[in-house]
Amino acid sequence: MNYNLFTYAVYLILMIGVIYYIGKVCYTNGRAFIFNVVQDHNLTDRTNKLLLAGYYLINIGFVIVTISGWPKITSPIDIIHELSKYIGFLLFLLATLHYFNIYFITHLFNKLFNS
Repeated sequence: MNYNLFTYAVYLILMIGVIYYIGKVCYTNGRAFIFNVVQDHNLTDRTNKLLLAGYYLINIGFVIVTISGWPKITSPIDIIHELSKYIGFLLFLLATLHYFNIYFITHLFNKLFNS
């Protein structure tokens, strides 16, 4: 049995689902943060859509690129090891991007629009 193909499929399905869900939540709830700073509905919606598109591109691209660096998987233990390593790293990356976006929106936009 080719464990690599199975592991790739599981990884892609899980990560694209997680990326989609987190993107949807941040898109829906992030609008209020952006509007609080910008005070313009049109600019808020455009900024929010740009952040969502960039988020999807970065994370789905990262998921696809990381697959090329995986070693040959020879056992079910290797499946669990590789999945946990790459899923954990991606979740860490998602959290980092989220906090960076919150910082950017609250601090830098405040300086731009309230000066």
